[in-house]
Amino acid sequence: MLGQSHAHLELLVAPVGEAAAAVAERAASYDDARVRLLPERPTWGAALDHAVSWGRGRHLTFLRGCDTLPDDALRILASSRMVSGSSLATGRIEQRGVPDPWRQRAQRRSHARPGRGVTPADRPELAAGLGLGGVLLDRAAWQGAGLRLDGEQDWLLSPGLARFLAGVERVDVLDRPTYLWSPDHGTRAFGATPNPLPALADWTARTRRITEVLTGTPLGDGWQHHLAGEELPRFLVEVERATDEQWSELTSLARAYDDRPELVAGLDVTARSLLRLAALGRRVDLVDLVAELVGLGDDLPTRVESGEVFVQWRSVGLVAADRLLTGAETPLRAHVARVRRDADPWQVDLFVAVEHVDLAPETDVAVHDQDGSRLEVAPLPPAEATRWAARRFQCAVAVRVDVPAAVTALRVDVSLGALHRTGSVMIPAVPVTVPDGSVRVTDVAIAASALEVTASGDLDALRLLDPAEVEIAAPPRTAGGLAQLDLVTDRFGRVLPLASGGHRLVTTSGNVTVADELRDRLPLDLLGEQHRIRLHLGPRGGLVLGIGAPLADDELGPRSQERLRAAYTLDERPVDPRHIHLETYAGRSATDSPLAIFHELRRRRPDLRTTWGIADHGQWVPEGAEPVLLRSRAWYDVLARAGCLVLNTDVEPWFRRRPDQFLLQTFHGYPSKAMGAAQWSALELTPSRVAQFRARGVDTWSAILTPDPSMTRHYREQYGYTGPAFERGYPRNDDLVGDGAEQRRARTRRLLGIEEHQQAILYAPTWREHLAVRARGAEMTDFLDVARAAREWGDDHVLLLRGHRFHAPVGEDPHLVDVTAYPEINDLVLASDAAVLDYSSLRFDYAITGKPMVFLVPDLAEYNAGSRSFLFPFEESAPGPFVEDTAGVVRELRDLAGLRSRFADEVAAFNATYNRWHDGRAAERVVDQLLAVL
Repeated sequence: MLGQSHAHLELLVAPVGEAAAAVAERAASYDDARVRLLPERPTWGAALDHAVSWGRGRHLTFLRGCDTLPDDALRILASSRMVSGSSLATGRIEQRGVPDPWRQRAQRRSHARPGRGVTPADRPELAAGLGLGGVLLDRAAWQGAGLRLDGEQDWLLSPGLARFLAGVERVDVLDRPTYLWSPDHGTRAFGATPNPLPALADWTARTRRITEVLTGTPLGDGWQHHLAGEELPRFLVEVERATDEQWSELTSLARAYDDRPELVAGLDVTARSLLRLAALGRRVDLVDLVAELVGLGDDLPTRVESGEVFVQWRSVGLVAADRLLTGAETPLRAHVARVRRDADPWQVDLFVAVEHVDLAPETDVAVHDQDGSRLEVAPLPPAEATRWAARRFQCAVAVRVDVPAAVTALRVDVSLGALHRTGSVMIPAVPVTVPDGSVRVTDVAIAASALEVTASGDLDALRLLDPAEVEIAAPPRTAGGLAQLDLVTDRFGRVLPLASGGHRLVTTSGNVTVADELRDRLPLDLLGEQHRIRLHLGPRGGLVLGIGAPLADDELGPRSQERLRAAYTLDERPVDPRHIHLETYAGRSATDSPLAIFHELRRRRPDLRTTWGIADHGQWVPEGAEPVLLRSRAWYDVLARAGCLVLNTDVEPWFRRRPDQFLLQTFHGYPSKAMGAAQWSALELTPSRVAQFRARGVDTWSAILTPDPSMTRHYREQYGYTGPAFERGYPRNDDLVGDGAEQRRARTRRLLGIEEHQQAILYAPTWREHLAVRARGAEMTDFLDVARAAREWGDDHVLLLRGHRFHAPVGEDPHLVDVTAYPEINDLVLASDAAVLDYSSLRFDYAITGKPMVFLVPDLAEYNAGSRSFLFPFEESAPGPFVEDTAGVVRELRDLAGLRSRFADEVAAFNATYNRWHDGRAAERVVDQLLAVL
């Protein structure tokens, strides 16, 4: 809240229940006159009512303590209300973590038609957005209405807000996010699926109260549509977990709507199918359809018959009327891709899609200007348009239209047999560019491994910035009006092609100026041997280079990938027993046990063909391995035909192991935290979701790699795995005790700039699922103040910060080196002199070196009670002192020799228990077993 750009802010902190003491302490720590702490209240509804009575501002908004706001949310909402005079302004609620698709649909519908000063009668769909988040109210109007929130239980389904909205004359609807909703953030693991069905009775009672309020108002029909189309389906998709009593209630609710065909007809086909199966009592079929929907997401396989569009459910049978998509579900979408204004008439490249309809090449596209005159149209290859449409099962079309310069809008008509759709699109205005007076770019191309820029001006000033806005070191090579910038970078001593991400072409003084002749060709795709670059104008001007893997047109986008997967599934060619394919971390690096296995295989069997999967050419591949780009046609071919796959993560959901294929799952860490059944239970997954996890995990394993026979039992117990296990050590750890360990230590320290006299401390906090906001992104814990620790240790110490690969990087500090992106963890183990750890399995690898460890675990009890917990007591598998704060870490690591001596016996006993097979020869033993099997 304090980061809001709105100038006049009063923040009333309303403590609730058990959190009250902590909230009061936190609020008191702010030396800010805008913050006012209120007395504790037993419920959040009562706390909000009390806060409203204390407020002094003209506007009123509500914010839960676990949620956040975009920095300009209040300014946008307040400015809108000041202009329109409306009693309420509302923006979209965005969800952090795993989005609830039904909440997303409700938000899309409630804010589909933005506008200022609209009446509820004009926007009945506003009933789908009755949440307290993301709204700004007239405080006096709220108080004057005598509205109260005490007793409310759902932040996103508020009877109080319904009463207020039903009584206002004008509302501002803004199609931009003004609230970031974080359900269970900080308390429940990312990906958890708590069962909502126990709240079904309360939900029914609450929605009846809202129905009483809205019946007879302009929002009444919109509210009923929301209940049938978004609220009830949220419970129906959990039918697998329903008790008999809950199932009876769900069928009753579904039948009540099924008896209202005029209402059901307006729902989307997914909601209609769910409601119909529930109304018919087809529980098993409903479970099957829900499982299918998980795999489909927003994509729907369809077919067109006699001008009508029908969904093709693979899991259940429904009559045609229940599978018919409405016209509102299959609208025409048009996009102006580029405008060549140097031609007369202008040439406009237009992409056209009909939602959920596969547009065949024979689709007829007619384009008219705003006066109704038909314009000349020529077909273009559809690949780029289909990528823009971003659908798995449907193609789009592309056309080039001759448009007179005075035309500003186009009407687009599409016909595919008896199917007809109409839409419109605006021709964008010429972008306003501010020249920096330094470099004017007229053309860009790829030449070998360099970006070739044709330009005028000071070409020596050209620079390329990486996604973190850091300048790529190599200066341009210039000759006449041509500059070449190498598309490579030094990544910890290896010169590699640039990895995927958004780069920018700039000058030392600012953005480049984009010449008109280049601007009219943008966006522009450039394809080289090592990169595919999507060149487009940046939001701040200049040129942005979307760098990716050099995939072909028929390999890019959801539709191309769907076709490649279908061909892969049908591929029945025999596998090649002499072909071994390896991958680690979904192609993001070549490391871990598969790398050690590869080196041993190459030493003993150089005749075997070995391929390595990479996300892009910015990833290192060991000498002797053929790189294969993930998602390429060659990759699918390898997955279908390689006789042996060595992986350290789960396969994709569509993968199927061939009868003669052998898949060795190496995992990527010592088993110590909950996994398999224990984790699935903690995540509250349904049996069908567990089956999906098993299908891409344990069901694909031919053998597993474990560090010790005593650890194998955990995989057997937690996954129900009964197959063979290679259980004589992790090959990944051979380097920690091998002859080259000292040389690797010295080399790594040189690369990182660590002086001989400096003690290097490796800090490697693990990923907290309950702090995650997306599948591969989580906040880093703040238990260790890294800047303070580095400062207190002084120049004789260097802190190596190894965030989890899903953490965001931190800023720079002279005593701090961020090694999160460093590709090989063993190098960091060897280069460091001690480690600060918590619950990571890295402690098992680190103990092999005998170097001291400190465990920063102030949240041990909380972590142990969460979704991960432990397979065996953490206290018995962490040989080092436990500390709770930065001061404890600094204190323990001031005397490394003393710390090592104090815990030497404990570390030795630990290694005898957990690391007895880590003797530098694990790769030999694994390859012995692997070759014997193959």
